[in-house]
Amino acid sequence: MKQKLMITGILFLLGITSCKKNAPEETAAPQELTGKESTTERASTCRLVSAVRDDVYGEFLQYNSRGLVSEWKEDYFDGFPYIVTYTYDQFGRLKTGHSVNTYYGTAFDVKYQYQGNRLIKHTVYEAGTNNVVNEIVNTYNYLGQIVKRASTYFPIYCTFNYNWQGNNTLVNYYVDNALYLKEEFTYRQFNRNPFLAAHGIPYVTYTYDFLFSKCWQTSEKYTLYDNGTATVTGDLTPETAVLTLGPQQYLTSITNFDRVEQANTSAYFTYDNCNCAPAKISSGKKAQPNSTAAKLIALNRLKQLFEAGDIQKIKSQMARMTAK
Repeated sequence: MKQKLMITGILFLLGITSCKKNAPEETAAPQELTGKESTTERASTCRLVSAVRDDVYGEFLQYNSRGLVSEWKEDYFDGFPYIVTYTYDQFGRLKTGHSVNTYYGTAFDVKYQYQGNRLIKHTVYEAGTNNVVNEIVNTYNYLGQIVKRASTYFPIYCTFNYNWQGNNTLVNYYVDNALYLKEEFTYRQFNRNPFLAAHGIPYVTYTYDFLFSKCWQTSEKYTLYDNGTATVTGDLTPETAVLTLGPQQYLTSITNFDRVEQANTSAYFTYDNCNCAPAKISSGKKAQPNSTAAKLIALNRLKQLFEAGDIQKIKSQMARMTAK
């Protein structure tokens, strides 16, 4: 009996400390309701204000008086940022969003629907109208993990696989039931995912795939499929990952080696409410053609098209990215 209790206790501790991508605690999934903390609690914790890749693009966040993300800007320093603004209900859950994509010249209003504390649906409207352009629904497993995000208007969906720790290790994008993009991740070093400090946001709302893990990944591999032909556009290796942690154990920087471009690539994260060094101020320079950052920017812009479900534009962008 004592041996059984000891084994149970060890497994319990391992479950608490394991790094998992988007994996829930047994009582509540972290992606279900990230705005549930009180304003006072949020004021005393780190909050993410920027995430910059190779000093050439990044995400920049602003917060409302309740300490919840009010604006999310993805900026590539080319004059064409992607900006989303948010409102929340009394419980700190997402209520509405307004996105402006200056690169594609589109704007959308979004309404978010919950079932209990789970975000289950995005309804996307042409900005300023009641014209629905897309509807995206989330499917959860019995653990409270999102296993599928799919359009009800278009043959577009994204699936998620998890390992035994709850880490999201594989994401697949499908268009017309054909695999278009595969994303693979590993988690080999402890850290706190910076995006868990983006209070109020359960995941990146304007793409299908960007769920928030407990830890930031130590490797990333992206494979595009054009008519079944695979092209690896990025392969950041786990063996070369160098992580720096700041206060509250949030990740402040990570460097990986990209096998595809045979070059190092780095990401830097800065915060309010804590002294998380090293602070990184972006110079706003543009990405060099065919660099790791340039390919990740192209990938991000491909994934932005899934919000409205424009299959023709998705296929055109894919063809440009896989052209030899």
